[in-house]
Amino acid sequence: MEQKKLLSDLKNGNFAQAYLLYGSERYLVQHYAKEIEKAVLKDSESDFCKDVFDGAIPTHEIIMAAETLPFFAGRRLIIVKDSRLFATGRKDDSEKMAEYLPKVPESTVVVFVETDIDKRSKLFKQMAKVGAVLDCEPPAPNDLVKWVTRQAKEGGKVLPPPVAHHFVRTVGANMQALANEMAKLVAYCGDGEEITAADVNIICTPTLESRIFDLVKAMVSGRTGDALKLYNDMLTLKESSLMVLSMIIRQFRIVLLSKCAKERGMTIYDTAKELGLRDFMVQEALGQGRRFTVDGLLTALEDCMDTDVKVKTGLISPELGVEMLIMRYGQ
Repeated sequence: MEQKKLLSDLKNGNFAQAYLLYGSERYLVQHYAKEIEKAVLKDSESDFCKDVFDGAIPTHEIIMAAETLPFFAGRRLIIVKDSRLFATGRKDDSEKMAEYLPKVPESTVVVFVETDIDKRSKLFKQMAKVGAVLDCEPPAPNDLVKWVTRQAKEGGKVLPPPVAHHFVRTVGANMQALANEMAKLVAYCGDGEEITAADVNIICTPTLESRIFDLVKAMVSGRTGDALKLYNDMLTLKESSLMVLSMIIRQFRIVLLSKCAKERGMTIYDTAKELGLRDFMVQEALGQGRRFTVDGLLTALEDCMDTDVKVKTGLISPELGVEMLIMRYGQ
């Protein structure tokens, strides 16, 4: 089921008897679980019309709750969290639930909020057949930028597109983290109408990936002093030099692969899809690679790998190894 269709059905009162919500973006999983709850219960006394089960609860207890008529309300809501009925290990209970799903009373809505899913299971196939399944994967980059822009608008602020992209790159793609950081930004800006990149830099906590991006950007731009400062800031924050080195290697690899893809005539969208990255990450990697030829990037990557070997064999310390790379490619 598509997310837009789910919201449309809820708005029109078209409820499935059972829902399965899962996926890597837990913020969306929780969000849609709340949307279903609001739509199903409306103004009902939720304590009398809602049952919540958490963990590996026996199937017969879920069925008993589902068979109970709602108390002075149109529907009863059953929320089952992390039951593992859709994963391996609970075959008997899972099959019992699969047999029961078509029998869920019209007065009951059952919502499964799960982490582990086996799409080959009988229960998953039955849910897809008689219920509604929503896979909550992270939004596409452009959708994520639109979403944070709406979040800012709801807080009474304007978030210009370039700042929205900068905000997402700084904070990362985790929607809960983005929501938390946006709340901080809105509070910080006070009566100010527009959120600026400077506001983002002051208030938001950048991810390690964002810090590494800025570090490599400073390196390839010839800003050695800035790169060293960024590195020292990471050490002050107790980041591991080995982790920083591995992330530098990863970033140089992304720059190399993005440049090669462009030379083959691939679009930014296709490159991002092939590499499993966000569009803006590829676009920014291409910017970082402007000073290099493909051979130059291959040499840089070989130097990074050589440094990694020397560090892991004890020939140099991790701190010195990273500093030497910064000095070499920050000229």
